[in-house]
Formats: sequence, structure tokens, C-alpha cells
Amino acid sequence: MLVLTPASWWLRLVPLPANVQLGTITGTLWRGEVQGIAYQNLVLPTLEWQLAPWSLFTLRAKVSFHAGSVQQEQQPYMQGTLIAGFSEMQLQQSLLKMPVATVVPMLQLPLPVQATGNLLLQIDQLNLKQGACQQLQGQASWLDAKLQPPTGQWLDLQQLHADLSCEQDLPVLVTDANNVLSLDIRASIKPSGRLTVQGSLKPSADLPEEVHQAMRFVGQPDANGRYSLNF
Repeated sequence: MLVLTPASWWLRLVPLPANVQLGTITGTLWRGEVQGIAYQNLVLPTLEWQLAPWSLFTLRAKVSFHAGSVQQEQQPYMQGTLIAGFSEMQLQQSLLKMPVATVVPMLQLPLPVQATGNLLLQIDQLNLKQGACQQLQGQASWLDAKLQPPTGQWLDLQQLHADLSCEQDLPVLVTDANNVLSLDIRASIKPSGRLTVQGSLKPSADLPEEVHQAMRFVGQPDANGRYSLNF
């Protein structure tokens, strides 16, 4: 009968970060929804879930979830499967899409920029044990990528892609440098939630002169004409 307990009762037991706000909670542990989740600039539409009751007998709850619509480009969307035990958690075949414009204000970037397009995270498998990243297979993409540097002109960056993995218990993103910026970075998220980025870029000679002028905000190029990124 635990699966029929109101979902609002169960969610009161979940420790949430201080900036996370939940909308109205309806349904039960077995099947329910939260009418909106807000975190800083991100607002997730109604989140729905369904628990596989038999999974409780294995002491590893299996929950399918989805939120939003993939056709709504200006709103976040996610769907996938979560498996949670006492000290470990897994995500399987999960997808997260969000507008880049809502993510940029949350980042401490080396120069002020505006950006549009969509960030797409495809997670084939993620295993966390006691908060440490044990296994991560997936890809990240910035689709329809457009960037406005301090010079003011919008640039069409087309698409940027990266691979996701685990290194030293941390989730890591490594870009494919085959893009118009030759952006080659390694980014990771610390347990505190702090994002660190190391790498470099070298804008294509075909890009407008304004782009190369904007590089003065980044620093001086090395002997190969690449600009270092560390933040």
C-alpha cells in the first residue's frame, strides 16, 4: 500500500537544494506529477512519473519520467528512466533538452556573451554511487548554436558536440574540436556543483573580423594562435 501514499508526503522527505521550488504535487508514489519545477533561471514544465511496483521488491526503485514536449523549442524537455537504491542511482536512456539562453546566466564565463539554440544531453547510462560518478556514457550537443560576443554581431556556430564520461569520480564533458571555433575543452562538475573548464579555441579565419576582435577579451594567443580557456 506504500505506492498509494500521496506523493506530496514522500517528496517532503526528499532533501532539495534551497533554490529549487516545486509546484503543486498530485498523485501517488506509484504515479503522479509536479506542476512545474523552478531552479534559478530554469523552469521545468509539469513533471510526470510512474513507478514500477515490482522494483520495490529488489530494493531498487525504478521510475519512468517525462516533462514538457520535445516540439516546444523554448521550453525544457526531459524523459528517461531512474533507478535508485540506498547508496546508488542510475539513469538509463534519458534525454534532456533546454534552451541555451536560460543556461548562460548560470555560468561564470570569461567574457559577457548572449547565446541561443538548444542544449541536448543524451545519457545512455549514468551510475552514481554515494554521489561519485562510476559510469557515464552519453553525448552533449549545442544545436542551432548562435553566439553574440561583446562586439554585438550574432554568429552562427551551427552545431557543437561533445562526449560524456566519468573521470576520478566526476562527470566530464570533452568537446569534438571539429567546429568553427575549433573549441577544444574539458569541463567537469565538482561535488559542490562548481563548473570548471579547461581548454582552448581558435576561431576560423572565415569568421567575421568582429570575432577575432572579441578574442582580446579572452587573452593572448599562443604560438599556434589558440586562446586558452580556464574558468
